[in-house]
Amino acid sequence: MLIPELRRKLLRFGLVGGTVTAVFMGLNALFGRWMEPDPAYLAAYPLAVGLHFILSKWWTFGDRSAVRPRQVTEYLVLMAVAFVIQTVVFKGLVYFTPIRPWIASGLATVLQMGISFLTMQRRVFAASG
Repeated sequence: MLIPELRRKLLRFGLVGGTVTAVFMGLNALFGRWMEPDPAYLAAYPLAVGLHFILSKWWTFGDRSAVRPRQVTEYLVLMAVAFVIQTVVFKGLVYFTPIRPWIASGLATVLQMGISFLTMQRRVFAASG
């Protein structure tokens, strides 16, 4: 891959990640008004994942093809792994530090972004050859 193309994808991935993280944190804060931290986190996660899939596929990686079952399956497996990583970090921050839950959700999201980019780049949204 050409370096300018990689830079473009990394920039877009960062913007998508930042946008989705902000939405996720906002949903956590909103749901946290009526729920405990764990249910608020769990309620916000699927909404953030759906937004992330759409923005990653069509904007970050420029995949304009129809959504394929393989992509959805691989993406959901990746998100399950990311969810485990995020949840462990989220719970650790919430229960062992004074950090507010909505901030902990953002920090936990940022932690797993590198793994997600590489997996999406090389596997989930890789150009069909």
